[in-house]
Amino acid sequence: MRRRLFLLAVAACLAYAVVAVAVWWQQDRLVFPGAGRPPRPVDVPEAEVFWLEGLGGLRFRAVCVQPTPAGAVLAFFVGNGEDLGSAARQARELASHGIAVVSAEYPGYGDSPGQPGVAALLQLAEVVARHAEERARRLGVPFVVGGSSLGSFCAVHVAAAGRARRCLLRAPPDSLAAVAAARFPWLPVRLLLRHRFDNAALAPAVRCPVCIVHGDRDEIVPLVHAERLRLRFGGPTTLEVVRGAGHNDLSLSAAGPVGPQVGAFLRDP
Repeated sequence: MRRRLFLLAVAACLAYAVVAVAVWWQQDRLVFPGAGRPPRPVDVPEAEVFWLEGLGGLRFRAVCVQPTPAGAVLAFFVGNGEDLGSAARQARELASHGIAVVSAEYPGYGDSPGQPGVAALLQLAEVVARHAEERARRLGVPFVVGGSSLGSFCAVHVAAAGRARRCLLRAPPDSLAAVAAARFPWLPVRLLLRHRFDNAALAPAVRCPVCIVHGDRDEIVPLVHAERLRLRFGGPTTLEVVRGAGHNDLSLSAAGPVGPQVGAFLRDP
């Protein structure tokens, strides 16, 4: 009996180790599920598609939807499963507030070459922000920044540098490690995770006003992560909780459930 229990324990330990190694090995697919998919067309007629370049050969596609007149320019960073087509659709949704919206496709997504990762996404964020800032200067309007889910790490990175007038976050994690650890409590996620995106660490440096929009039925990034993050920011922060909304059906459009609040926040001079 003891030998059988010993063998069962060894087998369980081996199985656990195999699962842990598999998660470590496959985490790029979990963190960046949209990478490597065939490019899809951008089906937003009013969207301007162009290329932007950064240091070290970083090159990626970007999109802008700009109504006339535009009350602000928003650099908006999409989630980890979204390509340029979905970025253009979100830009159109956000442009319904009467602002210009610049968004981008992450390295390794669609037609944009390279590999996604913390350094690549944050460099992309700086390039997109620089382009959006210049567009805002030409129009004589404020520059604001925003991000959805994984894209919130890009937005907070830009806001922490003091470059944006305001920061809009949709379903933001406090950190990728915290979300992953809560989802896989039986794994040593904090040891396995290679992609150290961390909004909570940068939040105290964000002094501009922040608006967080989060659904109370979000099962991917539960509301508790936004509630913890809200307390970390160094400037005035509001949390708009959308009742009945999950992670992927949380609208930021003017016609959405918090449209008036989002529009007033984005256009506030």
